[in-house]
Amino acid sequence: MQACKVSINFWVGNMSENGIQSEVLSVSQVTRTIKSLIESHLPEIWVRGEISNFVRAASGHSYFSLKDESSQVRCVLFRSRMSNIEFEIKNGLEVELLAAPSMFEKRGEFQLIAQVIRKSGLGRLFELYEAQKRKFAAEGLFDASKKTPLIRFPQKIGVVTSLDAAALRDVCKTLADRAPNVSVIIYPSPVQGVGAGKKLAEAVILASERCEVDGLIVCRGGGSLEDLWEFNSEELIRAIASCPIPVVSGVGHETDTTLIDFVSDHRAPTPTAAANAVVSAFEEIALELQRFLKRLTKNIRAKVDANQQHIDYLNRRLIHPGKRNVLYGYELDRLANRLNVGVHRLIRGQVGRLNIVQSQLSRLRPDGTRSLRLIEDYQKRMHREILVTLNQLQGRLSSVRSSLSHLDPEQVLSRGYSIVRNNEGDILRSTKSVSVDDRLTVQLSDGELDTLITTKRLRQS
Repeated sequence: MQACKVSINFWVGNMSENGIQSEVLSVSQVTRTIKSLIESHLPEIWVRGEISNFVRAASGHSYFSLKDESSQVRCVLFRSRMSNIEFEIKNGLEVELLAAPSMFEKRGEFQLIAQVIRKSGLGRLFELYEAQKRKFAAEGLFDASKKTPLIRFPQKIGVVTSLDAAALRDVCKTLADRAPNVSVIIYPSPVQGVGAGKKLAEAVILASERCEVDGLIVCRGGGSLEDLWEFNSEELIRAIASCPIPVVSGVGHETDTTLIDFVSDHRAPTPTAAANAVVSAFEEIALELQRFLKRLTKNIRAKVDANQQHIDYLNRRLIHPGKRNVLYGYELDRLANRLNVGVHRLIRGQVGRLNIVQSQLSRLRPDGTRSLRLIEDYQKRMHREILVTLNQLQGRLSSVRSSLSHLDPEQVLSRGYSIVRNNEGDILRSTKSVSVDDRLTVQLSDGELDTLITTKRLRQS
């Protein structure tokens, strides 16, 4: 409405009082004015349509038309925006554009300048889907080297889906028709709605822990991207990646793709196709057995023919049966003698080894009575050794005591010796350390004497 008002004001300002335009405008003025009005008053908008007339110029810019059932509009995608697009733009692709309305002045054509382009109908979910896909691929969860081959003739098949899903009935019917001998174990889980991905992951983990089936089908019927979104959950992807059981994904229709299709060991376009993949039909097995029987018959006939030809060759070299029987008799007697000798020798050897082993076992067999006697003898010997050692130590102790008693100063004093000290209490060892009139203390065995030095005589050497 704001752009409409500006447009009216513009034209009113250029009209005379009688309603006739007073100024003649050039084409450039008109296109420039319209361009200014469009770019200044129309915001960026999201537009959905089908790409046609796509052309990539030498400059790197791309030009195309965006159309629906009744209209089309020219669009331009500048080279600087191309690096943000992660899919190939081509004719017939339905996309959504975040575009700024504008006008190409030189041709006077209304156009949309694309800022963001994405596949139609996916929007934010598609961007999140692509981001998750790149993340798991970078972690190696989609690597073909990590995929487990399906078991050719399984006995039990597990199915992770809703108990109310039509896909469950299709899978069970297909398994019953193709392989009625195969048992089916259902791990129920919701397949749509918030939290369904976590429940699906828990069902896969339960099947992994119980490990009671030879193959596991994760399936549900078709739906929109939003309906199938829980099959892109990180919990489910990681649960399938770590599952030791071969996993077959059968989610949606042939055109539906979820992330479990990349992480599963085998991808089936539909739940029914998943059931077909995990088991072999009796008819297929019968046909394969027939083909095998034909090959076997052919090989047997070829072998019989070759053996018959060899028999013909041997017939030409055949010795008289009587003579050959005599030779065989000699050879049989010789082999019988060798066999008897060998058997007797083997028996003697085995008997000898058996005797040796029995002797070793007898030596190694524990003897409780003998061990008890040995322990008692060891105790007696230990007691005797302890007594001898104690006597020796007591003798040495008495000797040391006697030696120490001779060195005891009290004992020395009792034998008539004395100890002389000066006033400081130091023991005198020479007459040179005292002078006349010095007072000394003489220690005897029964007391001390205070003395005065009146004379000092030195011993002549």
